[in-house]
Amino acid sequence: MIWLVLTVAGGIMGVVAPHHLLTSLLSNDGTDVWKTMVFFTVLAAPVAAFVYSVAIYSLIGWRHRGNQDEPPEDGPPIRGNGFVTGVWLITSTVLVIVLLVWGLSVWSAQQVSHPDTLQVEVTGQQWLWTFKYPGTGVESRELVLPVNRPIEFDVSSVDVTHGFWPAALGVQVDANPNVVTVIRTTPDRVGKFTVRCSQLCGLYHSFMYAPGSVVTSDQFATWLQSQGATSSAADKEAQVSQS
Repeated sequence: MIWLVLTVAGGIMGVVAPHHLLTSLLSNDGTDVWKTMVFFTVLAAPVAAFVYSVAIYSLIGWRHRGNQDEPPEDGPPIRGNGFVTGVWLITSTVLVIVLLVWGLSVWSAQQVSHPDTLQVEVTGQQWLWTFKYPGTGVESRELVLPVNRPIEFDVSSVDVTHGFWPAALGVQVDANPNVVTVIRTTPDRVGKFTVRCSQLCGLYHSFMYAPGSVVTSDQFATWLQSQGATSSAADKEAQVSQS
């Protein structure tokens, strides 16, 4: 009964909690992160409930009530129980395989490159982010992205290891010194977000964040021109994102 109650409670928490704990999600990858958290929590609920229920039942039902000066008798040898050991081994194996297949499918979906991908060069340094848009001449401390456009982030650092983390986009990757790491996503909703650093990188780590936003194609072209891009380059980006 304890196991059943805790399993139901864990499953409900896994479904309800992400809605209240996660930031507003603005990309397909963010949605995948939400689905993964729900799926993993629901699968883990019966396992965690079993561990907790055994501990609770042991404290309540098997606590030593006799003479406190005498040690209690040994409990049943669970390790020698072939049935219990087999069930635990098979269940753990099945869960690991399911999680592996899920993780590989989500990872492989992120590796697909699209012909109209917008490339953004992301550079971290103590303690700020810089974003460059190749082909436009635009370099900004604000990350602006067009909606429904595949994005490729080329992430690197000029000093120490940082963590590029626009949580609302559902992606995160380390920014390593003099190494370019590629990560992709596709924003599917208009809105604002914040880029944070997920690696402890020095004294002002907690202040290393940058504003970000997902805008329409026309707004993106207008923003590029306001940052110094030529009208032809801005129009080209807008035309691609609308195609």
